[in-house]
Amino acid sequence: MSKLLLKNALLVTPERIIRKDLLIEGQLITKIDNDISDAQAKLIECHEYIVLPGLIDDHVHFREPGMTQKASIFSESRAAVLGGVTSYLDMPNNNPATTTIDLINQKKDIAKKNSLANYGFYLGATDNNLEEIKKVPIKEIAGIKVFMGSSTGNLLVDNAEKLYGIFESARTIIALHCEDTATILKNEKKARESYSDNVPFSMHPLIRSRDCCIASSTLAIQLAMQTGARIHIMHISTKEEIAMLEQLKFGNVKTRQISGEACIPHLFFSESDYLQKNAFLKCNPAVKTEKDRQAIVNAIENGTLTTVGTDHAPHEIQAKQGTYFKCASGLPSVQYSCLSLLELWKRKEITLETIAKVTAQNVAERFHIENRGRIEEGYYADLAIINPLLNHKVKEDEIASSCKWSPFTEHTFPATVVHTIVNGNHVVENGKIVDETSGEALTFDR
Repeated sequence: MSKLLLKNALLVTPERIIRKDLLIEGQLITKIDNDISDAQAKLIECHEYIVLPGLIDDHVHFREPGMTQKASIFSESRAAVLGGVTSYLDMPNNNPATTTIDLINQKKDIAKKNSLANYGFYLGATDNNLEEIKKVPIKEIAGIKVFMGSSTGNLLVDNAEKLYGIFESARTIIALHCEDTATILKNEKKARESYSDNVPFSMHPLIRSRDCCIASSTLAIQLAMQTGARIHIMHISTKEEIAMLEQLKFGNVKTRQISGEACIPHLFFSESDYLQKNAFLKCNPAVKTEKDRQAIVNAIENGTLTTVGTDHAPHEIQAKQGTYFKCASGLPSVQYSCLSLLELWKRKEITLETIAKVTAQNVAERFHIENRGRIEEGYYADLAIINPLLNHKVKEDEIASSCKWSPFTEHTFPATVVHTIVNGNHVVENGKIVDETSGEALTFDR
């Protein structure tokens, strides 16, 4: 049995930060105490480092199967672990869309061979797979994903009657993309009338407007209240949606009926960044105002928004070229999500304890992931070890995602991910992947 010993580690938990030694035996954290000794253990001296629970990203698009020209589970899981992300929940908009348990099992087979991080997969809802939603084994999926707007193929479900049936039938958590398609189409028409084919990217938050998000989230909450469905509204982008969720903030994270997620683009950027980044900041829902960004940051700090993900959605560079309407929406961020949050910590916008809570413990509790998300004895040893004093400037040649671009290129973060441990395996050492041991399928206690 392999052993790792973290000496003099500053361990971050949602409740407190403590200086302790930590012993890993096999896959598990077996001891946290003062002055642990074990001659058989590989030693990692951590007196200059912060140790976070490995991030669990509840919102990624790793593109496989069917779109490996954009990304793959192989490439994106490597980007994840380089950024301290040890587990992920992958969305169903693949080709074919992941709308049956058989297709989920096919993705699991790919991940079992190729994923360095631990993995779980959502079942996609459509207008015609209600029977699959009713019978799917809920211990084997991350949740049900419903695109109430902004999707491709057969995954868009924006008919109220169909949505009601899905909400009523789902036996586990529903993750929601909330944008109102009719509002978007109306705004697109206005933009074309004003700019023809030369719509500036700064119009994105007006086309994918706050009204389209508010209308869709309002409908989702109404349907949840009518049916009793447990919902998690993904990538909240407006202060108005946060205000709605503030009124519903009751119960603990695990049992709360209605909850919301923040994503890295909406936490880190604001509408002024479109002028510099243009297509490389185009994502759905759109990044909005600085007041919205501040509201989102405050909402994760005060517990209104319970999880932080990335909506990591890489596209090949060619798909991000050209005019507004010809340019794909979505951007990669899983490799730099931890560093983005640490920059917010350095700016004194959030605390380290909050980072541990919203990226690990709360995600595990909200999705009922077994035995992960905490730095505790008996839990899986999934850890991100950070040097908070060493800057990290993002260079194109270090980007592990297949697309090889990032909205963070040339940005300097005020911290560095030094080591990543997945299931007790020292996968990333001094910023390099040194262990190719595959991650494991996440298990769900439901």
